[in-house]
Amino acid sequence: MGGQSSGNFSVVSDHAVFQGTVRNVSFLHAPGFCRAFTTSFMLQDASAYVDGGITITARSSTPAFKGFKLAIGAIGAPKHHGGHEMEGSYKAGFAIAKTYTFDSILGGDDDGWSTVYLPFTAFSSDWSDFSGECTTKDPDGYQHKCCSKDAPEVCPNAKTLKLINNLALWAEGVEGDFHIEVKSIEATSKVAGKML
Repeated sequence: MGGQSSGNFSVVSDHAVFQGTVRNVSFLHAPGFCRAFTTSFMLQDASAYVDGGITITARSSTPAFKGFKLAIGAIGAPKHHGGHEMEGSYKAGFAIAKTYTFDSILGGDDDGWSTVYLPFTAFSSDWSDFSGECTTKDPDGYQHKCCSKDAPEVCPNAKTLKLINNLALWAEGVEGDFHIEVKSIEATSKVAGKML
């Protein structure tokens, strides 16, 4: 949980609920993290979508929380600088556009669900343990790298996307309460601005 942070994960009806509080890690003087993750011996193959990305169907009562992230674990993914995990992963931040409340759901047609599209080019294997971001410069002076034409080695590729063995939702690098409900996480193609 990243020091003093706390959270919980549950399944309600047809969706997951991940909620808690990210608190500062006292000796780092920086926010910690909460993470909920899956593991599977059955590998998932998203290599056909390498030119696309991930679509998340989610809603949140805390959309102002700016620390939501999704990580994709894959056999052969590079480990990030300073990382302690057994295998590498690709991570990207995302935001939920609108707020929902139980009152708004009960009183109207809007169920609060939003669709978030993260192109695979938004993910990087070189994310910082201090922030979860690829734009961070660590206290040891190391500048992390984001996926780009100049740093293709940190981008997801067809070889690693063929060997996905876990997904992780993170609340990281931002202090505060968080709440997110997730209905689906899918690999998708994107052509001419439309989901297929």
